[in-house]
Amino acid sequence: MTRTKTNVVVVSLGVALCVLAGCTSEPAAEPQPTSTGGSTATAAPTVDAVEEEARQAVLAAYNGYLEAYVKASATADYRTQELATYVGEPLLGQLLNNLFNMSRSGVHNEGRPSWSPTVTELRLDAGEAVIQDCFDSTNWNAVGGKAQPTAQAKRYPVVVKAKRVNGKWYVYESTAQRSSTC
Repeated sequence: MTRTKTNVVVVSLGVALCVLAGCTSEPAAEPQPTSTGGSTATAAPTVDAVEEEARQAVLAAYNGYLEAYVKASATADYRTQELATYVGEPLLGQLLNNLFNMSRSGVHNEGRPSWSPTVTELRLDAGEAVIQDCFDSTNWNAVGGKAQPTAQAKRYPVVVKAKRVNGKWYVYESTAQRSSTC
């Protein structure tokens, strides 16, 4: 046999074997899983669900911080441990220092402020968040001792930064824009 005839025979034989074996140009369909009536796998949480959970945790830290501060300022309790549950440095030191100065001056707060925070930035990969709030101190006033009346706005914007540390969110920076109103 010549080389050309040998090649034709080999190719023909290959095609024949392929046809006999069921070779096609289309891939075989994937077998479909069958239900065995057993337990079903739990779906992984969606990105939106993870983000919403983080937003709620950030707001819980912010609300906890404000509740703890309102409570501590009612008696000017600079020894409070509750703030550290929600607040990290440098804000924690600033708040405790403010409470100490209030105590030393015989000043405390009466009434209750209100707030309406919104998480405006959330970077889960970096564990950072930004909250914007309209803080309303209309019904929350410094009284006693050497409390000085202020000309600042009673409702003002606040920008707060939070950070996730070991899976828990903490507020660590708060910038009040007391010359503005909201």
